[in-house]
Amino acid sequence: MKNSPLAVVFDWDNTLVDTQDNISNAIKHTLDSMGYSNKAADRNSHESRKIYMVNLFGDQWKKANQIYQQYLDNALLQNITLNQGVEKMLQTLKSHNIYLAIVSNKKNTNLREEVAYFKLDSYFERVVGSCDTAEDKPSATPLLFALGESTLPINKENVFFIGDSITDILCAKNANCLPIVYGQSISGYEDLLCFQHFDKLTDFIIKYLKDR
Repeated sequence: MKNSPLAVVFDWDNTLVDTQDNISNAIKHTLDSMGYSNKAADRNSHESRKIYMVNLFGDQWKKANQIYQQYLDNALLQNITLNQGVEKMLQTLKSHNIYLAIVSNKKNTNLREEVAYFKLDSYFERVVGSCDTAEDKPSATPLLFALGESTLPINKENVFFIGDSITDILCAKNANCLPIVYGQSISGYEDLLCFQHFDKLTDFIIKYLKDR
């Protein structure tokens, strides 16, 4: 995509869409299946899924991860809602010729099916999920791949990455892009830009373009 003034990349789960109920149900199912019913597990943590699974299940994490993924596959498109203001924001950013992409650690086929379900595919140059690249977030690899159609130099002035987790922040930093937090500020990263509403984020981005 040529002549874009800026690239804005988004995380998916609990950034553009609310999937917290699905994730909580998947964790409960996994705990029950693994015989850990008495163990409390809050998936609201900001860790990557792998780290979360290893901490919870130790050397059985791969088996647990398979159970977790199977649940999510079976529950695809259930308990998922678009967060308020997302489509209006995307329309505005697209009208300013901003390069848009998604980078998620969600299984790639599931991710693209969900994006299509909400009819958002046309807004994004690339939708990158797990298995699309050799490494997932927090590696820079998927973010750099998502920017493959952009001609912008990759730096903090040209590429913003919006997400809700430490994994997203580290991915942005590893790729030399600007991390922006969506939702609640994250402990240890209070110095980062943080927006709880997409209209405010949109206003910030449009003002940034005008002030450049």
